Amino acid sequence: MESFFTLNAEHKIGYKHLTKTDLGLKDTNNVTHIGLLNDVLTFLADKDVVKSAMLIYNDYCDILSCSFDRIRRNYGKNNSPKIKKGGREKDNIVNKIREFAKEKPNSDWLLVWFGLDSEEMVFWLIGDNTNDSLFANGLFPKKRGIINAKSPGFSVIVDYLTKKINLVSENLQMDLEVISQIGESVKPYKSRDVEKANLRFQQIGRTGEELVNNYLEKEKSIGNISSLNWVNKSKETGLPYDFIVNGRLYVDVKATSFTFNQHLVFSSQEIDFVTHKTEPSYAVFRVYDMNTDIKKLKICKKCLAYMKEINNPIMSLTSCIDAKQAIIKTVKIGIKPNICFREIQNPIVL
Repeated sequence: MESFFTLNAEHKIGYKHLTKTDLGLKDTNNVTHIGLLNDVLTFLADKDVVKSAMLIYNDYCDILSCSFDRIRRNYGKNNSPKIKKGGREKDNIVNKIREFAKEKPNSDWLLVWFGLDSEEMVFWLIGDNTNDSLFANGLFPKKRGIINAKSPGFSVIVDYLTKKINLVSENLQMDLEVISQIGESVKPYKSRDVEKANLRFQQIGRTGEELVNNYLEKEKSIGNISSLNWVNKSKETGLPYDFIVNGRLYVDVKATSFTFNQHLVFSSQEIDFVTHKTEPSYAVFRVYDMNTDIKKLKICKKCLAYMKEINNPIMSLTSCIDAKQAIIKTVKIGIKPNICFREIQNPIVL
C-alpha cells in the first residue's frame, strides 16, 4: 500500500504525557494550546503557521487543521512551540485531542509528534490500556523527550509507525487515489501527497492494462475470443477505451489499489463515448486489490442508461459555458461500480 509515512529529514520524534491543562480538563482551564518541545518540527516557520496535520488515535485517522507557532522571547530566541485551537475551524487537532480525552478523563495520555517529508505534521495520541500503549511502554521512557536516529528503539518506533499509518490511513489513501484523478478535495491534502498518489495511480493503471492484456491473450489462445487490439500498448493514446475485443467490444480498464467498490473515475469524454454505443459494445474491466498478492478482475457491463443520465447535465453545463463564450475542457466524475453497472461478473484471479 502507498504510504503517507516518510519521516522528515530532521529525523526527530517528540513526545510528552499530556497534562490536564493540555487536555482542557480543568474546570477553570481556558488554555487554547498544547505545548510541544523545541528541536522538533524545525522545518516550520516560527509564527502563526496554519497547516494540515494528521491525527491518529487507535483506529482513527484524519487530516485536520492545525495552527502552530513559537513564542519569541525577549532575548530574541524563538522557543516554546505549541499547537493552538486557532481560527474559526472547530475541526482542528487540539479540539479533537481534547474531544477524545473527555471520553476518558481519568486516563493517562501520551502525545507523539513528528514531521513527514511533505512537511505535514503528524500527531499520534495514545491512551492507556490500548495496544499502542503496550507498544509505547519502555520506548518513551520519560514524561517528555525527543527521540532521534541515534536513540535506542528509534528504528522500532519508525517501523511500528509505518505499519500503523498504512493501516489506519487506508480511507485517506483511497480518497487520495480519487482526488489525484479528479483534482478536487474537501480535505487539505498536501500537493506533494496528491502528486505521489497521481504517480502511483499512473503506475497502477499501466499494470492493470498489462494484467488485462495477459488475461485476454490467454482467452484468445483457447479460442474464447477471436481478436484483440491493445490500443495503448506502445503509448497512451488518450482514447476513451484501452482494448478492442472481437472488433466490436470496447474495453476500458479501471484499476485500483483498493477494493472493487472504490470509485471509478470517468471523464466527460468517456461518458459521452459510452452514450453513443449500443449496450453490448462497451465494458469496464475492473482490476482491484492491486496492493495484494492476489489481484482480481470483475467485468462490468450494461451501464448505458446510467451514463445517459449522467451525460445530460454535463452536456447542459457545456452548452451554458459555450453560451458565455467560455471553454470547459473536461469534467471528471467518481462513480461506484455497483451503482453504475447492471451486470457485474464474478471475480477472476489474475
